[in-house]
Amino acid sequence: MRSREPKASVAVADLERLLDLSALLTSTLDLPSVLTKVLQNAEALMQAEASSVMLHDGVARELYYEVALGEAGGRIKEQKRLKVGVGIAGWVAEHRTPLRIEDAYQDPRFFRDFDKKTGFHTKSILCLPLLAQDKLIGVAQIINKKGAPCFTAEDQALFTRFCHIAAVAIDNALLHEKLLAQDRLQRDLQLAEEIQRASLPSDIPFVAGLRVEYRSQACRHVAGDVLDISRLDDGRLAVLVGDVSGKGVPAALFAARFSGDFAFHCHGGTAGGELFTRLNRLVAERSTRGMFITAVHAVFDPATGVVSLVNAGHVIPVIVGPKPGDLRLSRTPEFPPLGIVEELVYEAAEVRLEPGERMVLMTDGVADARSREGGTFGEAAARAALSERPAVAVPRLMKAVREFTAHAALADDITIASVGTGDYQERAVPSRTEQLGAMRAFVAERAAAHGFDERMQGRISLAVDEALANIIKHTYAMDPGGRIRVGVGWGGGELAIHIRDWGPKQDPGRFASRDLAELRPGGLGLHYMREVMDLVEFDATLLDGNELHLLVAKPGGERQCK
Repeated sequence: MRSREPKASVAVADLERLLDLSALLTSTLDLPSVLTKVLQNAEALMQAEASSVMLHDGVARELYYEVALGEAGGRIKEQKRLKVGVGIAGWVAEHRTPLRIEDAYQDPRFFRDFDKKTGFHTKSILCLPLLAQDKLIGVAQIINKKGAPCFTAEDQALFTRFCHIAAVAIDNALLHEKLLAQDRLQRDLQLAEEIQRASLPSDIPFVAGLRVEYRSQACRHVAGDVLDISRLDDGRLAVLVGDVSGKGVPAALFAARFSGDFAFHCHGGTAGGELFTRLNRLVAERSTRGMFITAVHAVFDPATGVVSLVNAGHVIPVIVGPKPGDLRLSRTPEFPPLGIVEELVYEAAEVRLEPGERMVLMTDGVADARSREGGTFGEAAARAALSERPAVAVPRLMKAVREFTAHAALADDITIASVGTGDYQERAVPSRTEQLGAMRAFVAERAAAHGFDERMQGRISLAVDEALANIIKHTYAMDPGGRIRVGVGWGGGELAIHIRDWGPKQDPGRFASRDLAELRPGGLGLHYMREVMDLVEFDATLLDGNELHLLVAKPGGERQCK
């Protein structure tokens, strides 16, 4: 006998018990606890020998056991997943209709092998779908009524109401478990992001005559871009920029392994074309799902301005400066990306940088950046931003991309690295006021070296002094454990001063132009900087900390546009 709808009423005493069970089942959001309570109370309420709940996997269209109790409970959980439509529970799931079976062995949908494996003897079954908000979340069944040959219509009516309560409790627990899983995933991704950020060069090695900087931003939590900046034993500087095909975690893991391989071979003394030839074989051997890496490796010699360059299918490096509008491409032989052709010999070519020029290496995430309207930033806009003011090429490019995308999600990871040549020196000091005198002397000495008279030396030094005092007082809040780096370079007829700190992010609005009457505390120092310098530009594009760029041309020289 089979009945699809309960045809009997529920006794008042049973309704009162259901109210108590409703409070019990909704008292926790822990899924195993909810399922255990459902089964324990189902057996007690229905006087059943065994009970089970199978949850619904909508993607696989399968039912699976999470908890099972009773005489055969332990072995029930050992059973494999059940396809929707197969067996009694599968039929109920597919049709979303209850089944009340008086003699299981007379129903062709019943698996007799189950009893043989468990040693349990199934006589009667009552099986119902668990529905919440018209969504199938599983199937509940009770087996063998104690003291009776089978379940009755009254039992089905009572179990139907019990399953309504159970379905809501299980659905809430499933939702809670999903939210917890998402929260764990979010924390894991944030940790991965922190680890990946820590792997980026936090303190770029100083090489006299080279101004080095980079910017990096992932389109998701973690990036598939690769960046390495290192000083070689012979005094040259090596920069690697790479881009793994794909995005997200798979690309980031592939990039991490590639970075390890690169570090091993590079620090072992391998360089140039031979380095990429070896890396190409490794990438080809380890590539999965057709993953590959575009990369460019540049080795800078500050003494000669010669750059040894290997390009494996990457964005062509751009050379800008020394004056605004100056731009050329570093045309060298291009090879396929790493991992495409296993047996391939890569070769390096040489490019020469003139004093004041800088080479910019970037990933294609810059040109591929999209606006909210769907437009693409493009190579032309990238080159225009780079050549506009070469001394601040990298932060201006990053700022232009951010303004173009209006802080929307990036289409791809972005990495930009730049190395400028010429007369460049830098000093790093703790954030202590007693260090101001030494830094004033350093800046004045560099200004004098490039023909600024004593009056201008004093004014420039005082402007820098104001900036440093501001950082010590406001950014580091007088914490002597902070660190400040001042770099001074010459190119294109102007002195460029870059003041970097690693303190809390500052509001760029502090550095906006204002009338004297509107200046806030510390603003007089900023007003003086603007009076002395041709350009005062706050840089908020770094991953950590802040940077202030001050540019000034010699009096009587060609004043560059802002």
